[in-house]
Formats: sequence, structure tokens, C-alpha cells
Amino acid sequence: METSYQIAVSFLVTLLLLSFFMFLLYKVRKIRTERDVRKAYFNSISRIWLGLLIAVFGLNTIIQFSSAVSYIVGGLFIIIGLYNVWHFNAARKYFKGNLPIEEKAWAEFNRKTRQNGK
Repeated sequence: METSYQIAVSFLVTLLLLSFFMFLLYKVRKIRTERDVRKAYFNSISRIWLGLLIAVFGLNTIIQFSSAVSYIVGGLFIIIGLYNVWHFNAARKYFKGNLPIEEKAWAEFNRKTRQNGK
């Protein structure tokens, strides 16, 4: 029992750290890009990782502290985190569909800019 508890907590902490670093990675990618649709796409992916972070934190709270308050708070965190994942996954799908349109418009803009510059 003790070994499985330690493995579960270690796994959840690892997942917490992974989701936090992935959240930061996609936030930086959002900041560094110039294109609006790509910014929204990276923002939605970062929010998915944030939702996973919140849900795993709630699960970790429930596993580590077994009291009524931790069950309520952990349950709320899990619900909010999973809603975040669900909502921003739909946003990610929407923006992913618009990436080719933006790529085409960006190429056209660059072509016109080069023609006017010559």
C-alpha cells in the first residue's frame, strides 16, 4: 500500500511539472509569433496544458490529503481543469482549421510587399 501511494504521488508530481513546463513552452511560442491565428492556436494549446495542470493538482490534493475539504476543493479543481481542457481543445481545433488560410494570406502579403519594395 505504501509503495503504490508513493508511486501515485510521484507520477502526479511528474505530471504536474510536465504540464507546467508545456504550459510555459506554448506561452512563449505565443509571445514570439507574429501571426494572429497562430497566436490564438498556441494560446489554446497552452490553456489545455493549464487545464491539465489544474485537474492533476486537484487529483493530487485528493490523494495526499484525505479530508472532506480536500475532496471538495480537489473535485472543484478537477471539474474546472477538465472543462478548461474540453473548451480549449475545441478552440484548438477551430484555429488549426484556419492555419492554412492564414498561411496563404501571409504568403500573399509577403509577395505583395516584395513587389512594392522593388
